[in-house]
Amino acid sequence: MPEKRSSQAPVLIVYAVTMIICLAVFGSVAMILLEVFVNQPREARQAAAGAGNAAVVENSSEEQDFSKARETILFVGADGSNINGMALIRVLPDLLTVKVVPISPYTWSIAGGTEGTIASLFDAGGMSYLKTAVENAYGVSCDKYIKITNDGFKSLVDYLGGTSDYNFPQELYYRNDETGEITSFSQGAATRTLYGDDIRKIVTYPMYEKGNEAKVQVLGELAVSLINSACTYNSGAVVGNIQTIFNEIYNNSDSDLTSKGFADVREAYEHLISSNPSPATYRMPSGLWDARGYFMVGEDFRTEIREYFELGE
Repeated sequence: MPEKRSSQAPVLIVYAVTMIICLAVFGSVAMILLEVFVNQPREARQAAAGAGNAAVVENSSEEQDFSKARETILFVGADGSNINGMALIRVLPDLLTVKVVPISPYTWSIAGGTEGTIASLFDAGGMSYLKTAVENAYGVSCDKYIKITNDGFKSLVDYLGGTSDYNFPQELYYRNDETGEITSFSQGAATRTLYGDDIRKIVTYPMYEKGNEAKVQVLGELAVSLINSACTYNSGAVVGNIQTIFNEIYNNSDSDLTSKGFADVREAYEHLISSNPSPATYRMPSGLWDARGYFMVGEDFRTEIREYFELGE
């Protein structure tokens, strides 16, 4: 008779059971090692990193006291001795606001012991007299002044991106006989983007129905529209080119700006431009236009502008 073969089943069962036990043991050991040497150190690192980031954020908040960058700037656009437009611009980076008070060159004031319009005092004593005249008329101090040329203003507006958010109060048409330059805009909403030359023509238009008072209001509206448009539609480019913009102003103006002064406020300005799409507002000066066409700033407005500019006592 043939010899019976012994069954292999018990051997296979023992082998399988041994493998399962080994896998369970090694698996448990692996899980323990993973927890001890990987998960726990990672959690510790994350906790440390979280604490470090919190400290950075806290320190950053403490360091970013943008109230130190508050300043009042006298901004003047001028073609030689002719003032095209002028405004007091109060920059409040900590409040994410820019406050504008447009100024007429026909404002009556005093500088160097002489009374007259701001325009006439500028003719007599340049920017020194003009700055003093504005400070005396409005009762506020100017931390910096900028008198920018037409070319400089044009470049500045181009960098800001211009504005199309403006409503013309009336139809504008004028031909300058000396230069041949034509100003032509229809009443109502702007139909295209307005750039530097456009804004200069609008602000200096000589035939507004409400005269020089209308020019002041137009200047305020355009200044606010230009600043807000830049922050709404062009903030990334403005921040990216902010050093170039400063250089453009510095190289094309009579100003007491300095590279050191700009460096001190640069981060605050970038913060303001990036954080609020509509930071700018304007306030019309109140007072009296006399029979000569000169503007006398009201005493009430001298108080109002200090409150508007957040100057305190």
